[in-house]
Amino acid sequence: MFGLNQVNSAANMLLESEPPPFEVRNPEGPAPILITCDHAGNRIPKQLENLGLNNGELQTHIACDIGARQVAIQLSRLFDAPLILANYSRLVIDLNRHLDDPTLIADESDHIPVSGNQNLQDTDRQQRINQIFHPYHNQYGDLVSRMIEKHRTPIILSVHSFTPCMDGFSRPWHFGLLYEKDEALARRLLAAFAKLPDRVTGDNKPYDARVPQGYAQLVHASDRGVEMALIEIRQDLIACARDQVDIANLVYEVTKSAISEHLNQLQYGC
Repeated sequence: MFGLNQVNSAANMLLESEPPPFEVRNPEGPAPILITCDHAGNRIPKQLENLGLNNGELQTHIACDIGARQVAIQLSRLFDAPLILANYSRLVIDLNRHLDDPTLIADESDHIPVSGNQNLQDTDRQQRINQIFHPYHNQYGDLVSRMIEKHRTPIILSVHSFTPCMDGFSRPWHFGLLYEKDEALARRLLAAFAKLPDRVTGDNKPYDARVPQGYAQLVHASDRGVEMALIEIRQDLIACARDQVDIANLVYEVTKSAISEHLNQLQYGC
């Protein structure tokens, strides 16, 4: 029976030797774009003992969005934009879920049991919320506030990746553009991706960002009048370092004009 993950709620779950819940890069970047990556890392706090999973399982998509971290870093460099990355695995707590979502702390992922999340005590659940979820989103919100003050109408680009196959279904998309109310931004981006030869881009595929609406999309974007799009990239396209750089460069070249035009529209109405 796995029980050592039940850390004393009065203690700090993260040891002093462990990194904070987030990493911020290029905070003073001049671009009116915030790049985010909610599922960037597969790290598990040492006290949670890998949540009962083996190292091989922690290298798969259940622990993080494979390749998304390096793509987000490269996009931050290319746009010269601020970036926030999550350091801990979505299995510890999913930073793109609402607090009442049953998958916030998943007891299984892609049919793999996560024993360290099963029969979790309320105090241990709250500890993860207090020590990882809230610090990440507090920092995220602070970055958005600074960008609103600086640019008035910034946008958020959130970088994710998805598996080529799920539950026996081969996903035909190379990229996906996910959005909720920000259709004007999404339409510009979809039109830009549509020009790529031999590439298929999903319109709110492979997931629909409207059902359910992600936490960041609601709290940091919709509720604050900031436009946001989620860029999904199929994981076989960004499985190695060279491909991650190449695809990031491609995404930048494809989207930079559309984003520039959209920002001009927001700022000047032209």
